[in-house]
Amino acid sequence: MKKMFLLLLLITISTVCHAKEPCTNKTSIENYQFNINTQPYKFTSYYCEDKNKDEDDTIFSKPGILEIHSKNFNKTYKNVVGIAGQRGIIFSQWNDKHKPVFFYSIKYTTAYIPIIIKDNNIMINCSYIELTLRTGIEANYSYCGDLQIVEDGFGDEGFEKFIPDFYLEPTYYFSNFTENKESLQYKKFDVFIGKIDGISFYRRYSSIKDYELNKYTIVIVNKEKEYRFKPEDEVYQRIVDRSGSQTFIGLDIVDSKGNIKFYNKKALSALLNKSTIKRNITSYIQYDEKTKLYNKPSNRSATDMYLVQHDSVTILDEILNKSNGYVDWYKISYNSKKHGKIIKWIKGNAFFPMSEISSD
Repeated sequence: MKKMFLLLLLITISTVCHAKEPCTNKTSIENYQFNINTQPYKFTSYYCEDKNKDEDDTIFSKPGILEIHSKNFNKTYKNVVGIAGQRGIIFSQWNDKHKPVFFYSIKYTTAYIPIIIKDNNIMINCSYIELTLRTGIEANYSYCGDLQIVEDGFGDEGFEKFIPDFYLEPTYYFSNFTENKESLQYKKFDVFIGKIDGISFYRRYSSIKDYELNKYTIVIVNKEKEYRFKPEDEVYQRIVDRSGSQTFIGLDIVDSKGNIKFYNKKALSALLNKSTIKRNITSYIQYDEKTKLYNKPSNRSATDMYLVQHDSVTILDEILNKSNGYVDWYKISYNSKKHGKIIKWIKGNAFFPMSEISSD
């Protein structure tokens, strides 16, 4: 009787151990190790190619499994990583920053979603997104929502909550500087990307070549000063669930070690106040017809003067349309051969290279 009991116990233990095995045919196995909260964690991700695997509970056409092991932490997650149509979610590290993330990809959008381990759970609350625009350059923005626990099936809808659309990118969305214009080949220029109250944000390119390579420095300015972030830092525009120009609330700066610091309007103002660099924002007229000059930001104040494509101007100020975040007017300074230095206003579409936009 005792032998029978031991045999039954052995069979039960064997069955339980076998049940814990999530997959027998593992492919594309990736192993990572990270120190989180001073404790080492091993992450293993793979696709499960079991022929008889029940796929009724998965949203992925090619489901993956993520295992996380550490001292007092041993968990297996299903339906969190995998491939579903054009959408893919894998576990990886954030470039060379040695930071554990879910990497999300769909069409022209990719995102790094850092993993947080807290209260014996893995959690996420922020995403750092790269959107490839139709000009071929990338727009970087970030979003933070409520802290959420990642569980089996989280990939069904959870990640989409952290990849919101971002529309505050009108000027560089349409930017298309003429590559074969010899006079512009080696000149720097700035492209407006957003504004919070009195603080404006620009991308600074050292040449058209850098523009095509998506190499730039983020510059913030008020009416008098400018501050330049380090070129090696990754800069993301932080957005929230609001519309128009109120969507943009600050910058996330990610250094080469993966440290993230959020700068709101107050912190950005402090950087500008400390700066000793005088504001010097310049760009080129892209509109391929005559660009009228105005004495005031008003259609009724038009002058007889105008600028033409590739004229270089210094941008003194800009006025946003509060409903959609587009620039309605730029205040500019221009060195005219006939009139000397003139300070006037031009319409925001002067930096759009589209002939179909009316100049009136």
